[in-house]
Amino acid sequence: MVITVIIFIMLFLIDQLSKYLSQLFLVQGSTTTFIPHVISFNLTYNQGAAFSSFDNTGWLLIIVSSVATIVLAYYCTKNNWKHEKYKSFLLTMIMAGCVGNLYDRIIMNISSLNLSDGRPGVVDMIQFNFIDFIWEKIFKSPFAICNIADVYLVVGLILFAIDLLFFADRRKKKYEASYN
Repeated sequence: MVITVIIFIMLFLIDQLSKYLSQLFLVQGSTTTFIPHVISFNLTYNQGAAFSSFDNTGWLLIIVSSVATIVLAYYCTKNNWKHEKYKSFLLTMIMAGCVGNLYDRIIMNISSLNLSDGRPGVVDMIQFNFIDFIWEKIFKSPFAICNIADVYLVVGLILFAIDLLFFADRRKKKYEASYN
């Protein structure tokens, strides 16, 4: 459990630091190329979920994100880092992504009530140009601009699904065989 907490805090702080630095050094609506044709930075604020879906449903997204965080926290407490490092890390990474964006949504909604300066939405800044190019050719619209928390969520969920589908049974059989 201690490992989960340490990794979670590190990942959460990296996400929040990246959002803070983006707001400090990037200009909204202006693109800064980092690696040409691969990745750029473009400060935007998303008031919805992925691809700006469910726009302006902040409190609903806070409730959904809170429930997801509670479920993830429960599974993180049940994990055995000694025997399931990969699964434990992925669940921790997914939870850090969920909480990173949940934090922004809470700040955004407090801001809308004029209780703090807050943020006008979830801070997004990473633009994957190579994905954007392909996405626009297929769907005729730009790919989403995302943040570190989104990367944690997407990469974590994809790797978790791959692990669950292809490797979890093999690992379980190996683990059971070693104790029989």
